[in-house]
Amino acid sequence: MASPTVVADVVEEALARVWKEARREFGADESVWTPGQHREYELRLDAARFDPEVVA
Repeated sequence: MASPTVVADVVEEALARVWKEARREFGADESVWTPGQHREYELRLDAARFDPEVVA
């Protein structure tokens, strides 16, 4: 029998995917991101919290 899905684990995985994708797309150093890139990153994090499947 498979173990039950834990919502916190699903959200954590989604946030990690957003983090990795943002660094791939915008660069690893957040201090050089533009304000628009920071805003986009924050919006993606919010989306991942509300619906983890959005970033799957």
